[in-house]
Amino acid sequence: MDQNRVKELVDEAIAENASLFLLDLNFGPENSIKVVVDGDSGVPLSECIRISRNVEHNLDREAEDFSLEVTTPNITDPLVNQRQYNKNLERTL
Repeated sequence: MDQNRVKELVDEAIAENASLFLLDLNFGPENSIKVVVDGDSGVPLSECIRISRNVEHNLDREAEDFSLEVTTPNITDPLVNQRQYNKNLERTL
């Protein structure tokens, strides 16, 4: 799996919406890819689907099979990015 190519595709898809930002891009065993994105005003499901399609449609499954998960952070996950902190100011977490 060309991890640099996957990162480029994820970055390209996120760049189409300035309110989105990447929190984590993880490559697991057996070519599993997990992308965690957040947004200044949350992330609608349609954006997760759009990012997933951008990655999936630009990689060749016949050359190398993979699994792809595009998700948002869990409520129990710690804040890891300054933008996450800023968007949650004055909110009860």
